[in-house]
Amino acid sequence: MAFSEEFFIHIEGKQKGPYTFPQLKRLYDTNLIPEATLYWRDGMEHLEAVADLCGTRGRSRLRNLKQLRLTVLVLAAAALLLGLLFGPALRDAWRELNERDCTPEEAYWKARAFVREEVKKQDRSVAFEPFKSASVTLTGTEATVILPGTLFGKDPTGTKMTWQVAIEYDGQRREWRLPGR
Repeated sequence: MAFSEEFFIHIEGKQKGPYTFPQLKRLYDTNLIPEATLYWRDGMEHLEAVADLCGTRGRSRLRNLKQLRLTVLVLAAAALLLGLLFGPALRDAWRELNERDCTPEEAYWKARAFVREEVKKQDRSVAFEPFKSASVTLTGTEATVILPGTLFGKDPTGTKMTWQVAIEYDGQRREWRLPGR
């Protein structure tokens, strides 16, 4: 936008100018004149807002972009931190609830779910050892799972425990269950 006209502004009760459009735009973009500043030039019947002439402040857009980048960075860092903190527990919970095949590893996950369910009824929690520390004996559709772990109650140190869980696989429903249920 090229202007050869001269612009005058009304600021703090005084008329200032003349300014060329590039000068006025620079004053506006650098916040040296407020958005509510009024201007006029020869041929205009009424005063108009400088914001209407100059548009969105260049620095405001840059500042908004920087704020957006910072916000995205903070949210990404928070999501990463939450993922690191809760990701393994959520993954384990999903596996305990969604095992559908008759394999030793899936018997392990379902046995964990059954133990966790019983422990929860006692207002306690449990931390299991990984799969490689467990023992799974799978005979046909029946499994015996030995689960080492730590039982937590009011005592934050916990008590080392080993659970033995007998479960059976229902191939028609594709689910593990406790015998008799």
